[in-house]
Amino acid sequence: MGAANRRWCMASSDYRWRINSRPRFTVLEMGEYMAADDGPRETMLRDMRFERLSRTLIYRFLRPAVTRFLTSPTRDRGILHRCRATLEHEIAAASNPQQRENLTYELRALQAFEGSLNALEMAGLNFEPAQAAPPLRIEGVTVSVQPTAHIRVRRPRGTDLAGAIVVDVAKGIALKSDEAVARRSDGMRHAAVLVHEYVAGALGPDGAKPSPDHSIIFHSHRQERVCAPSGYRRMLRNVEAACRNIARSWEGIQPPANFDLNLARTRR
Repeated sequence: MGAANRRWCMASSDYRWRINSRPRFTVLEMGEYMAADDGPRETMLRDMRFERLSRTLIYRFLRPAVTRFLTSPTRDRGILHRCRATLEHEIAAASNPQQRENLTYELRALQAFEGSLNALEMAGLNFEPAQAAPPLRIEGVTVSVQPTAHIRVRRPRGTDLAGAIVVDVAKGIALKSDEAVARRSDGMRHAAVLVHEYVAGALGPDGAKPSPDHSIIFHSHRQERVCAPSGYRRMLRNVEAACRNIARSWEGIQPPANFDLNLARTRR
C-alpha cells in the first residue's frame, strides 16, 4: 500500500504531525515572533509549518470563568469560587495521571489570576462578552486574536472608547535575564498592537473609537499588563513586513530531522 493510501486509512489518533499549508499564528505567538532573534524565529516557523501533535493544556474550565467574571456587572468572585470547586472535584475524580496533572496546573492558574486582580487595573472599564470575529489577515498570514472580553469606556462627552483584552493564564518559562524580560514585554506590546487592529475591525462600526490604551495583553502569573503604545503604527508596519517574509518563505521551510511524512496530515 502506498504512503498516500496508508495516510488515508489511518485513524486521526494515529497521526503525529500536521503540515500547515498556510501560516497561522495566535496573537500571542505573533508577538513572541516579533520580539525574537533570527535563530528562534526560524525554529518557530519550522515548528508551526510542521506541527508536532500533542496534548496541550487548554484551561477549559478557567478561560470561560475568567470571561464570565470580567463581564459580570459586579465582578462576582463567586464565579471564580465555583470554578475552583469544579476543578477540585475534577481533580479528585480524575483517573488519568496526566489529566489530574493538567487540572492541577489549571487550578494553580486560577489562583494566580485571583492574586493578580489589582494589577489588572479594572477601574472605569466596562467589560463585555466578545462576539465571534474573523481572524486578522496580514500580508498572507492569519492571526487569531480571540479576546477574553471586549472593553467599553463610556464618556459623558465625546465618543465612547472601545478596546479588548487578552488574558494569558499560562505560567510560561521563568526568565533569568533583564534582556529576556525586556524581550517578553516587547512581544506583549506587539500583540497589543494586533489587539488594537482587531478592535478597529470588529468594534469600529458601532461608533466607538478604537483606543490603544484599552487594547490590552495581561499575563496573570507575572501580573504584567501591557497596552498598545500611542506610536503603534510603526510597530504594525514591522508586523506587516515580517508577515510578507513569512508568506514568501513558508513553502520552502524544511521539516525537522525526526519528521515522518507517513504519520502526517495536511491542514489547508
